[in-house]
Amino acid sequence: MVKIKSEDSLINKKIILGVTGGISAYKACEMVRLLIKEGAKVTVAMTKNAEKFVSKMTFQYLSGNKVLSNMYDENESEISHINIADSADLILICPATANFISKYSNGIADNLLLNILLATKSRVIICPAMNVNMYENPVIQKNINKLQEYGVEFVEPDSGELACGWEGKGRLAEPEKIFNFIKKKDQNKDLAEENILITCGATREHLDPIRFISNPSSGKMGLALAKVLEARGAKTKIICGHMEEKFASNFNTVKCESVEDMEREVFKDLNKFTVIIKAAAVGDYKFKKFEKNKVKKNGSRIYFEMEETNDILARLGQEKKPNQILIGFSAETENIINNAMKKIKNKNLDLIVANDISFPDSGFGKNNNFTYMVSKNKSVEDLGLISKPNLSIKIGDYIKRIRMELS
Repeated sequence: MVKIKSEDSLINKKIILGVTGGISAYKACEMVRLLIKEGAKVTVAMTKNAEKFVSKMTFQYLSGNKVLSNMYDENESEISHINIADSADLILICPATANFISKYSNGIADNLLLNILLATKSRVIICPAMNVNMYENPVIQKNINKLQEYGVEFVEPDSGELACGWEGKGRLAEPEKIFNFIKKKDQNKDLAEENILITCGATREHLDPIRFISNPSSGKMGLALAKVLEARGAKTKIICGHMEEKFASNFNTVKCESVEDMEREVFKDLNKFTVIIKAAAVGDYKFKKFEKNKVKKNGSRIYFEMEETNDILARLGQEKKPNQILIGFSAETENIINNAMKKIKNKNLDLIVANDISFPDSGFGKNNNFTYMVSKNKSVEDLGLISKPNLSIKIGDYIKRIRMELS
């Protein structure tokens, strides 16, 4: 049974529940029941393919309202999709097929539901449901990420046995999970007491004025973290190395080049931060000697001596205050969990976000990570392939949980 807090009430909120043509369309019936029980005014909009799975009469009976499906209703005096889009407090698409998501992300409006979405300025939540291979297809992930960049929210599908017989991520999230997602996001500023320091991007260690060693980190993870955590009320400061992504001017950012630069900036005002998230991909080695002039070819082999850089995360663990939360990131190709467990212990972390960068279409410069969340108590959560915005939401949830444990 879903418990509702009075301050999270959906009473009298106008919700459009969009149903597309997938086998899990029947679960939308339970979604209608949960929303109406909370006091929401629900109107169902269906695609023609959705009607092959659940009848319009079923949704009309459950919602108590006329079901919308016809783009050109002769009985309507107003332009229906504009009127509907303007009046909605929330549009929830449950389930959303790969076809529907792809059309929406590319601005195609060939049915009533898509027209409503393209005309609305209201909050939009999408609940994907499809075969695991379709969900993990780079084309679908690119379309999901594009919509997320525009502010569309996604409820990640569940993993398990799918209707097609496959096992994996793609099963529509249970109605209770979707309902709690709606309510949780309405609570909003749940991290308002946190002051969070985020490092991101790639450091560069120079050989000479022209050449350096670095890594392919784009800074996408740091950008996603800053957006999500600030949306939940947290104050953030971002210390960034080289980045492909750009932060908006309203973010408090400091740019740096080398590991030494980043270390200096991190420890400037460390005590004022309640949470430190070290997502930067810092270099492990630097050239022992910086050459003032460009090193030129001379027709023979050349050798450069290197030395380890300072371990910023280890130092943070040593100097961490009792009330501070320290979160690290790791990029691994083997022994992902074992290596994460060692880092948790050796560097005094509360949480480590362990990423398997050998997994296709994930890691540096990509929109997704293949992630395991490893906690100080040695619990492991396998998130599989997850978008960086959704991973940021997960990290925000962990921060809230750890804070409660520390209180």
